[in-house]
Amino acid sequence: MKDVLIVEDPETAKVLIDKTRLKILHLLKMGEHTVSELSQFLGLSPQAVFYHLKILEKHGLVEVARTVCKKNLVEKYYRATARIFLVSYLVFESEEFKKEVRDIVTETIEVFGLKMNEKEFMDLMRMYLSLKSRALEDILSKRRKSLHRKMTPIIDFLAVMRMASYPEFSKLVSRYRELEGL
Repeated sequence: MKDVLIVEDPETAKVLIDKTRLKILHLLKMGEHTVSELSQFLGLSPQAVFYHLKILEKHGLVEVARTVCKKNLVEKYYRATARIFLVSYLVFESEEFKKEVRDIVTETIEVFGLKMNEKEFMDLMRMYLSLKSRALEDILSKRRKSLHRKMTPIIDFLAVMRMASYPEFSKLVSRYRELEGL
């Protein structure tokens, strides 16, 4: 299992939008599980879990860790391919991903009562993700040991602190305040 997998493919990023797949991925980052186990954890049919696993596997986000034969039954144990998955800011540049997230962006603007429009929101998100990717690269390049999933919030915190030191981050915050009239 890799420490970090940076998702740069828009199709793979779209796979990560689905809540069920995110739940499966989260469980598989914690350990190996069979379709049957995942089905019980999630309260879904084995067929539904298998469907989502195949999509995750096709995009390189999960893999078969081992196969166990019990009598005439073959059970596959799946695991995540990385401890941390990061979606590259470059994904936001693709037209196909923009189409996929357009409804989510529109809903987010409405839910939070933001004053900015869809384009302004996406521009800010691109700037933010670009800075965050850069900050994460800085932080991860200095690691001395392997990472584990419990470090994710700490890594996120370190990335935000690193971003705050970039002059571009101040510009991003200023632009957000300007658009929101703060």
